[in-house]
Amino acid sequence: MQSNKLDRWLTLVTNISVLIGIILLIVEINQNNELVRIQIEQTRSDTYVAWQREVASGDHVAPLFAKLEVQDGGLFSNLDLAQLDPVEMQRIRAIAAARFYDYETLYAQYERGFVSDEYWKQRIVPAIRNWAPVWEKLFRTDELSMRQDFKDEIVRINSEQD
Repeated sequence: MQSNKLDRWLTLVTNISVLIGIILLIVEINQNNELVRIQIEQTRSDTYVAWQREVASGDHVAPLFAKLEVQDGGLFSNLDLAQLDPVEMQRIRAIAAARFYDYETLYAQYERGFVSDEYWKQRIVPAIRNWAPVWEKLFRTDELSMRQDFKDEIVRINSEQD
């Protein structure tokens, strides 16, 4: 009888210990997820800063953007591709394709919860809204292999601005 009581108490203590361990594991996983979100957003910021430095100091990007940008205040509002020479056309296509695949990958991270809603809505949605007309003008629909969920997100983003 005494042994049976001891077994029950040991089982109870063991089960409580396992439960506490599971709770601590859940807390740690949540902290790791938050750390991953922060790291992704910091990496995005670092990449953006590096890109802006390239625009500012590079010999090719700033003149190209100056040729294409801002008549009525919008990014690429004057997207007259006829004014570009063949080399400039290849540059803008490469830049636009890189942006496209960058945002597509970021959207996959967002869907998995590795990018915060705030960051997505305040930083990335406006950028996609600016780049979508460029992608549309520069590429045939079959030229950029695009995941359907990202294509749907672009459509959703563009429909919100109307």
